[in-house]
Amino acid sequence: MRLRRLWREEFMQIVDLLSHGQENAIPLRQIAGLTNIDERTIREKIAAERLSGVPILSDNKTGYFLPANEKEKERFVQNMKHRAKEIERAAKAVEKSTYEKGI
Repeated sequence: MRLRRLWREEFMQIVDLLSHGQENAIPLRQIAGLTNIDERTIREKIAAERLSGVPILSDNKTGYFLPANEKEKERFVQNMKHRAKEIERAAKAVEKSTYEKGI
């Protein structure tokens, strides 16, 4: 497959595999299959590309994609902010916890 051959070239990034629009999303497993890279490393690469300014979007149903419009981008940002708040709430709850099993 041509995509696999291209991926072996050093300049390729995850963004090079993605298309615009949620309807064209690629699941993590498919990206792993195309690149022969484990899923954890792919997630790390996606995080690095996002931090460098590449707007890689994702959802739990379809996978990874580039925004087709501002609405997709806004929905992703809102979802990430909500998840961050939930993670912070859970961390604070555990931090305050006094529960100790068996004591």
